Amino acid sequence: MSALWLHVRNSPIRWALPVLVVLDVAVVFLRNRYWIGVWPETGAAAQVPAYLLGVVGAGAAAWAASAPVRHRLEEQLGAARVHPARVEAHRLAATLVVLLIPYLIGQAVAFTATARTFPPGVHLWLGYFVLGLFGILLSVAIGWACGRLLGPVFSAFTAALGFLFLTVLLDRVEFVVVSGRPAVAVDPLPMALRLGLVVALLLVMLWLPGAAVPRQRRWRATALLPVALFLLVVMGTTSVVTDRQPPGDRALCLDGTTRLCIWPESEKYLPRLQEINERIDELPATFTRPPLINEFGLHPVRYIGPDGGKYIDADAGPPTFNILEGSPWSYAGSIGTAIVSETFGYQDFQSCDWTNLTGPDSARLSTVDKWLEAYLVGGVSPDYHTNAPEEMQQAWAKGRAVAADRSRDDQFRWAEGEVRELRGRYCQPRN
Repeated sequence: MSALWLHVRNSPIRWALPVLVVLDVAVVFLRNRYWIGVWPETGAAAQVPAYLLGVVGAGAAAWAASAPVRHRLEEQLGAARVHPARVEAHRLAATLVVLLIPYLIGQAVAFTATARTFPPGVHLWLGYFVLGLFGILLSVAIGWACGRLLGPVFSAFTAALGFLFLTVLLDRVEFVVVSGRPAVAVDPLPMALRLGLVVALLLVMLWLPGAAVPRQRRWRATALLPVALFLLVVMGTTSVVTDRQPPGDRALCLDGTTRLCIWPESEKYLPRLQEINERIDELPATFTRPPLINEFGLHPVRYIGPDGGKYIDADAGPPTFNILEGSPWSYAGSIGTAIVSETFGYQDFQSCDWTNLTGPDSARLSTVDKWLEAYLVGGVSPDYHTNAPEEMQQAWAKGRAVAADRSRDDQFRWAEGEVRELRGRYCQPRN
C-alpha cells in the first residue's frame, strides 16, 4: 500500500486531479438538475462525466505509461530486483486511482443530493455507477496500451482520439447513457462480462514492460489482441441497458376521471401529476378521457416490424406518457394527446373518417391539442424547441394564446365548440 501511495504522489497526472474533479461535478450539475430525487436518473447523470473524463483519462494514462521511455529509465527498471510486472502494476494502479477520484467524488455528490429524500430504486443507481466505472477502466486500458506500444510522441493524442472515436462508434448500443428512465435498467450479466474483460485487459498489460527490446514488446502485445477483440465484440453486439419488468401492484396511481400511474421511482412527480389530474377532471364533458394513462413501460411493451422488432406497437395497451428530463411539458403533452385522440376517435375507424381531413381543419386540431397541453401544464411558455413546419407552429401558437388570454370559462366554451364542429364533420353522432 505504501508503494502504491508513493506512485500516486509521483504520478505525472496528479496535477490534473483538481481540474478533473471540477469538470466532473460541473458536468453533473450544470447540464440540468431534474435528476435530483430519482435514483436511476441520478445514476445516469453522474456516470455521464465518466466519458468526458475518459477522453482526458485515456490521454493521461498514455502519458503516464510512456514515462519510463520518456525519461529513459527502462533499463534501470528492467534491472531492478522487483519484477517489472509488479512495478507496472503499481504505476497502472496509481493512474487508475488518480482518474477514479474525480468520478467517485462526482458520484458521491450526486448520491447525497438524492439521498436527502431517498426515493425507491437505489439499486438502479448502482447499475449506472458501475457503468461509468467501466468507462474509466476502459479509457485507462486504451491509454496504457497506446503509451506502451506507440511511444511517448503521439500516444496521448492517439489514445484520447481513440476513446472518443469508440464512444461515437458504439453510441447505437448505448455505450453512453444520458438518461436513466425508470422503464430501463443496467443488466448485471452483460455489465459483469464487460467489467471482467476490461480487468483482464489491464492485467495482461502488466507483462508488457518485461520485454527488453521493442520487437519483443510487440510480440508480447499480441496477447492483448484476443481479449481486446472479444471485448469489442461484446460491446458492439450487446447492450447493457434493458427493459425492466413492470412493477405491478407497486405502481403509484392517481385516481380521477382518468387514472394516472407511474413507476415507484418517479414518485417525485406525483404532486405535479396530481395538479394535471385535477385539471383533467375539470374538462368539459365533450372531451373523452381515457380511463387509464400509464408512464411508459408500466405495461409490457410489444414490438412489431420485420426487422427484429424496432417499432413499438401503440395499440398494445393503454396510452402512455414519458417524463423527459423532469419536464411537465413532456408528460402534459403526452396526456393531452391521449385525450385528444380519444375525443376525436382517431382509433375509431367505424365512427370517424379522418382520411379526408382538410388543411384548415388539421390546423384546428393542432390548435386544440396545444391548447390542451398548455391548459394541463398550467403555462404557455413550453420548455422545448421544435423544428415543426411553420404552419403547424402557427396553429400551436394559437392554442397557447387561447390558454394565455382567455378566462377558464371562455377557454372551455371555445374548446367545446371546436370539438363539436370538428367531430360533426368527420364522425357519426355518439349514442
